[in-house]
Amino acid sequence: MNCFATEPASRPQIKNYEAAGNLESKHELGCIGTENISNKFTPADLYKAVSVCAKQGKSKEGALLFALAGAYSRFDSLRVSDKSAHQAVTVLKMQAFGGMAPDQQNAFKESVSKALGSPDGLAAACKEIKRIGPPNYHPRYMIQHGIGAFTKTGTDDGLVKEFNAPAAWKQSLDTYLHCPN
Repeated sequence: MNCFATEPASRPQIKNYEAAGNLESKHELGCIGTENISNKFTPADLYKAVSVCAKQGKSKEGALLFALAGAYSRFDSLRVSDKSAHQAVTVLKMQAFGGMAPDQQNAFKESVSKALGSPDGLAAACKEIKRIGPPNYHPRYMIQHGIGAFTKTGTDDGLVKEFNAPAAWKQSLDTYLHCPN
């Protein structure tokens, strides 16, 4: 008798649950220039546009969209109460850049560094982002990414109570982009 013989282990069944609106993008932007950028576009919209720009070699447009998506992501992380939802930004970046060849990824990283790495480049990007303004949308894409999308009850809208939008916008520009005053 073999004491070590066992029945083959059954494989666990993995079920992926996803809430409606998780990482939702409502606008197919393509690689748009500054004249078409709106504060109604979420990071889910913007990171997809960044990917299009990177694949087309349009580094100037892509760098600004990347900076704006990052600033909006920081703002949304400050106003969405469920901390588990904040990882939506990481997933959006993975989706945007995951299907890209490594040489395209590296070329885009270099172009962003060149565009935003100089004081003049950063100042120009910050000026444009300030002109576009803070987000003007409900961050459903992020709220629905967190565990709170499955556990919230009653009137919980997923947002920080008594949120100070002007202070959060300033903090986003200061801590994410490090915009000059």
